[in-house]
Amino acid sequence: MVAYIDISVLLRVVLKQDHPLKEWDDLEGGVSSSLLAVEGYRTFDQLWHRDELTDSELAEKRILFTTFLPYLEIRPLDERVLELAAQPLPTSLATLDAIHLATAMLYRAGQPPDERPIFFATHDVILARAAQAMHFDVIGVTV
Repeated sequence: MVAYIDISVLLRVVLKQDHPLKEWDDLEGGVSSSLLAVEGYRTFDQLWHRDELTDSELAEKRILFTTFLPYLEIRPLDERVLELAAQPLPTSLATLDAIHLATAMLYRAGQPPDERPIFFATHDVILARAAQAMHFDVIGVTV
């Protein structure tokens, strides 16, 4: 199984939060936007500023997060992604989520026809609804 990995999925693993993606160990590959790294590091910084992570925990989480990135096919934030993300969608969606969805849509459009379509992995209900509306099989959250 190959899935588009939203930041919510990776953060639950790195931060050891409850209810990580149950299909995590079944994933054969993952795809995400180059935004993923920025979102992850910003989240750690915010947690540290709110004293929810100590200095050593911050360093540990950043290192752990970095170890996952080479296993993902990171897609660039390019003009095609931005143009698609700017188009009307069947559900209301915030900007960064629209960019993630557009990245997944472009990846899926480039998949060979005989390849199993990519899943969309997220714990964000709003993003999951949008992905379902765009005909993705969603894992990680029930909508």
